[in-house]
Amino acid sequence: MSKQEKHKILLIEPSEIVAAGIKEIIGRFTEFEIVNTLANPGYYNPARMEADIIIINPAVIDYNERFDIRSFFGGENEITAIVALTYTSYEESVLRQYDGCIGIYDTAARIAQKLHTAIEESQLAPKNELNELSTRERDILVAVAKGSTNKEIADQFNISVYTVISHRRNISRKLGINSIPGLTVYAIMNKLVDISDFN
Repeated sequence: MSKQEKHKILLIEPSEIVAAGIKEIIGRFTEFEIVNTLANPGYYNPARMEADIIIINPAVIDYNERFDIRSFFGGENEITAIVALTYTSYEESVLRQYDGCIGIYDTAARIAQKLHTAIEESQLAPKNELNELSTRERDILVAVAKGSTNKEIADQFNISVYTVISHRRNISRKLGINSIPGLTVYAIMNKLVDISDFN
């Protein structure tokens, strides 16, 4: 990047006060420029809003509808860095989808550092934990999400209970989710099971 070039930022934040604060802080750094601000991600148009970085409040995303933050933005531009702007804590599986995370209490210097790191992260391999799971692990994740016991899963797939436990341990390690409700939410968010299956 030459000295004249700036990293273009799209900010998606529903609070005017927070958006104004982020704009003021980012305006202190010559290497960044906020080129557009949206209160609602529904107004995002990739053809008209080219950005190197998207800063978005995760609270504006309906994770029951969208399972992957990149798919929300069309997934076409894998090198755009997507950074979460958080006021509160989120499931690790949600934050893992982002290239970085800015906290509401971060200093200006820390925000700039996190934006630079996010740009570097976005140029690495796309973040899709589902690709890390084997086909059998995905099948077992679905069964767990639907409430099957280890014995029922073992019978369904004609494997031992110990193998099921081993698969479940690997799933939890790969996804960073240790609870059955957390795995269920993950399976719903990733369209492995439908929420109507639970009614």
